[in-house]
Amino acid sequence: MGSLTSEVYDLFMQTCTDYRLLELFKVSEDDFSTYLEAWLQFAINDFSDICDQNIDFDETTQEFPVSLSRENKIVLATLMMKYWLQKNVNDITQMNLHVTDRDFKVPSEALNLREKVKHLNIVQEQCSQLLNDYAYKRIAWSEWFVQDFQG
Repeated sequence: MGSLTSEVYDLFMQTCTDYRLLELFKVSEDDFSTYLEAWLQFAINDFSDICDQNIDFDETTQEFPVSLSRENKIVLATLMMKYWLQKNVNDITQMNLHVTDRDFKVPSEALNLREKVKHLNIVQEQCSQLLNDYAYKRIAWSEWFVQDFQG
């Protein structure tokens, strides 16, 4: 029996706080899993070329064919966070938000978006570095030393 996608989702939920996701989980765990599956698919796409395990999961059973290592689960959860953040940056309703009166004022939408984009850029750089570090750990340097670049 392989790892369940819910194990990756649990790690992902530890990296971000989103009341909408928490409410969706309370209402329906199946809908929650379906919603997160898209981000997992993006994460798998980014990670599959260098991953040392088979990470193509069965969509009906929500199970990976192998028991994923802790490191691979963390990488997938981290990559999912990048796509969750991209969705928040691209949220058009936040760009259109403008409420002002004497008692209530919303900060500038442009400033809010700029900070989200800055944070997204930082997370993208962290994900890129994470994937580079992962790949470098798996290079057989002894083979490279004798000019065998297949290792």
